[in-house]
Amino acid sequence: MTVVTSEMNVGERLDQIAASRRRKLRFLQLTPIALLYFAGLILPYLLLLRMSFNKYDAMLIFKETFSWANYSKLLTDEFYLKIVAETIGLGLAVTLATLILGYPVAWVIVRSKPRTKSLILAAVLSPLLINLVVRTYGWITILGDNGLLNNWIMAWGISDTPLPFSDNFWTVVMGLAHVTLPFMVLSLVSVMESLPANIIEASENLGASTWRIFKDIIWPLTWPGVGAGSILVFSFSISAFVTPALLGGGRVSTISTLIYEQFTFSVNWPLGSALVFLLLAMNMVVILLHSQLFKQDHG
Repeated sequence: MTVVTSEMNVGERLDQIAASRRRKLRFLQLTPIALLYFAGLILPYLLLLRMSFNKYDAMLIFKETFSWANYSKLLTDEFYLKIVAETIGLGLAVTLATLILGYPVAWVIVRSKPRTKSLILAAVLSPLLINLVVRTYGWITILGDNGLLNNWIMAWGISDTPLPFSDNFWTVVMGLAHVTLPFMVLSLVSVMESLPANIIEASENLGASTWRIFKDIIWPLTWPGVGAGSILVFSFSISAFVTPALLGGGRVSTISTLIYEQFTFSVNWPLGSALVFLLLAMNMVVILLHSQLFKQDHG
């Protein structure tokens, strides 16, 4: 018995040593990634957080202090509240547009034959293969005052002057919808592919109308995909800078464009840093609302 017990103790000890070595190896493997993550993301955010509590100084750019004045200004000044509202409205409009456009496209992809499915997916994903700036200038080439669309309209005699297709809110929505549509479609396709075909066929055999099948079966089962796609599109849209800056023509202001202006033209780094965390807080709120919505939905 003593020998058996001794062998068991030795075996347990060897297992503990092996487990300890595995933990150390995992730690060593994760250390470079953790350092890169800290240096590239956490540290800059900590520096920006500290900067957001400083005060702006026209001569020194900022004064070292600890004040909530920047956050108070953002949450009470009508100008900044209006930009926050416009940013949220832009995110909601783009999300709704991609959902309306992407839902039928995703359904067609799932119901198509493999070759057709591959072609449609390639067409949907093709915008991701082109640089964002190039895509945005492509829309300017089409919708600008001297763009293709206005040239055609004036050539056909419909109007003598260029129509205001560009430099407005809806132009930015169109450009961002073009950029984010693949995210919505892919999220929906991943859920639609798991739909049980026998349930839909059984509903059709029982005489259910197309609208009732969609409302009572397809929509509830694809709701997780709608949620996943919506949060991706919304978060990307309210954080976007290039598309609102170029397609908006200076007439559409978002938090991202305002951050750029504060850091470059106004050189108000403390206020710009506070805007960064306001945008981050908006994204966090959206994520929390999303998780609560789905918690209630599945609860």
